[in-house]
Amino acid sequence: MRLLLLPFSLLLLAGCNESSSDSFHGSRSAAPPPVAMESDMAYSKAASEPAPTASNNPTSQSYLAYRYNYGFDLPAKSVAATAKSHAKICQDAGPGKCQLLSSSTNDTNNDYVSANLSLRAEPAWLETFIGQIQTSVSEQDGRMTSNSVSAEDLTRSILDTDARLKAQTTLRDRLQGLLATRDAELPDLLALERELARVQSEIESATTTLAVLRQRVTMSQVDINYRSQSVAVSRSAFAPIAAALKSFFGELSQGLAGVIRFLAFILPWVIFVILPGLFLLRWIWRRRKKKSV
Repeated sequence: MRLLLLPFSLLLLAGCNESSSDSFHGSRSAAPPPVAMESDMAYSKAASEPAPTASNNPTSQSYLAYRYNYGFDLPAKSVAATAKSHAKICQDAGPGKCQLLSSSTNDTNNDYVSANLSLRAEPAWLETFIGQIQTSVSEQDGRMTSNSVSAEDLTRSILDTDARLKAQTTLRDRLQGLLATRDAELPDLLALERELARVQSEIESATTTLAVLRQRVTMSQVDINYRSQSVAVSRSAFAPIAAALKSFFGELSQGLAGVIRFLAFILPWVIFVILPGLFLLRWIWRRRKKKSV
């Protein structure tokens, strides 16, 4: 029994070592360059510089996930419609070019409206898209107020995951070969099947992780913020005066109603209590005055 397991263990260790040493020499996709655009204001230095490379080694490649942020100011009445039209451009392009992640509009009052779009776009298509939305914003008398780009280096994560995937794939193939021989006892076969199931689970997990990482590299994250332009005198500044004028007659009627209620309450006391009391006090005072004379 031990003589059977010894070569099996040696085969597993040799397979892991060979696959780990060869995994870093696989093919690697090129990182997308930042999108170059024209705007009403100077772009940040990061947006205009080309994507960095890992080294002069032709087999070495950096995997960078780019994230772009844009801000636009528009007339309040155009914010929601403009954001909606930009979201439709993304949806019409299809998931291979653009994926709409989120869309929101905040309309607190008629003077301040804001909207946000978050999407993932293919770099070549993104360049055209940014030109389109800049044109539409200019047609609405709006302007770009902010622009920034950042990059996250996913090189190590992708290479490590790819190496682990290749090692586990090689190990799975060796386990399947050992299982196919079926010259071991039942406990050994069950152990092989359990190990094969575990390795297959790790392969599926690594495959999913690698696909997600590569998608972040091949499609850039884009966040677009829209807000209404500030005006010198907002209509909301006169809102308290308009509200006061609107409620003037209502407040006046309520005040008159309060006076009437007060008179209705106090009049019986004046007629039946206060006036008779005053006459009684006056009669007593005169009577005492006559006696003193």
